[in-house]
Amino acid sequence: MMIKKKSNLHVKVNELTSNAKADGSKSVEKMLKQSRNQQRKGLEIKKFIVFLLFALPCALCAQTEADMLKAIAEYNYELPIKQIPPVCGDSVLTPLRAQALKAMNRYSDSLKEWNSLLKADSTDVEILMELADCYKQIHRGIEASQCYARLLALSPENDFFRMQYIRSLLMTENYPQARDACHEWLEKDTISPLGYKYLAQAYEGMVPEDPQMLMNVFTAYNMAYRRDSLDGQVVASIAAIFNNNEQFADAVDLTERYRLSDTTNIDVNRQNAKAYCMFKDYKKAVNRYEALKQMGDRSFTTLYYAGMSHFGDNWVYGARDNLLEAHKKNPVDINVLYYLAKASARSSWKKEGVEYMEKALEILVPTDSVLVRMYDGLAECYELNQETDKQVKTLQKIYQITKDPFIFYKIAHAYELNWDTANAIYFYEKYMSFVPEHKRIALDEEGKPIEGAVTRYQHAAQRIERLREEDFFKNGRK
Repeated sequence: MMIKKKSNLHVKVNELTSNAKADGSKSVEKMLKQSRNQQRKGLEIKKFIVFLLFALPCALCAQTEADMLKAIAEYNYELPIKQIPPVCGDSVLTPLRAQALKAMNRYSDSLKEWNSLLKADSTDVEILMELADCYKQIHRGIEASQCYARLLALSPENDFFRMQYIRSLLMTENYPQARDACHEWLEKDTISPLGYKYLAQAYEGMVPEDPQMLMNVFTAYNMAYRRDSLDGQVVASIAAIFNNNEQFADAVDLTERYRLSDTTNIDVNRQNAKAYCMFKDYKKAVNRYEALKQMGDRSFTTLYYAGMSHFGDNWVYGARDNLLEAHKKNPVDINVLYYLAKASARSSWKKEGVEYMEKALEILVPTDSVLVRMYDGLAECYELNQETDKQVKTLQKIYQITKDPFIFYKIAHAYELNWDTANAIYFYEKYMSFVPEHKRIALDEEGKPIEGAVTRYQHAAQRIERLREEDFFKNGRK
């Protein structure tokens, strides 16, 4: 039989009882009362200690959370990063560390924290949103789209999740899936302008593989425009289609209508300016492009068309300034080099004009028509720089390609300007020898000479006569 060990209280009572027999009953009662008081105090102390053991971590945690929140509010992101252990899994502190890491552009480290939390709860919307945003920031669009897909599965009616999901598909150039997602959206919401805009962008991405998609692009953008005519991106996209299709008047009308409400949209203003430039309203185009530059738009396209607009408006210095800046952004663009050369040659930089045109010819792999255009521009630059020999050689190259007798006329004129009478007469005569009789004089529809009309053949004959007269009086020979 097991004998239970007496408690300290029983032992104490026995001792007190023994003593009481010697001292009397009053002493016993007094001593018992003292013992009970001591015991009560001991229990209270124990309870307090236990309370502290449990309460202290909670208090410390609360204090730590408050400190971390304060640090983040004060943009002191280094503190939570240093104080909170990595991937600790704490539902309160880990998100704070993840947010701090994200704020410091340490997206990969932030992803580790959010993923550690996702393991505990794979349906947490906030965690999935943070993950998607981090993936997006480091251009991991596929993972971002997967996060948005999970969010959309959790909340199928949430248009924000759907919007972000489609945008991530467009970002990763998954155009067929983006198209399908847009159709699914529009089946539920037929009046969504955003749905139609994203559908148009999806079709745009598919155009290179299927040009017939271009009609779908226009249709989708048009549907978006009908539902929201103040979406600048939609207006600019439709205007770009008009410009590319040489419907410049339509582009002007559309963009000017938008500008009644908003004159600050850069994309719309670009298309508006381009339409004016291509429509050959160069003064209006110059105003638009200079306004764009004042807005801070110094893109290659803006600088190029600004230069072209100045060139069309016969202000070669303005043309050169803009084209030179465009050339710095793209040194191998043929069109920029061509017009930069012409603008330079027609202003104070004639030598540079020649160099730009020569550079264009070096990097060009042209068709005959383009090559003729380039050589013609080079010849003009040589002429303005008074390099007649190089001008003539360039014109001869043009003749080798075109076999056009008019080139001889231009060569003769070049020699004439350089006071080379013999060569001028030779090439005028050579040109005249190629002109058929029926084209030597200007005739009306009935075949009768047109009074006062002078053909190039007749002008060449007049120049020869004048040159021979001048040579006779100068040198005494015919």
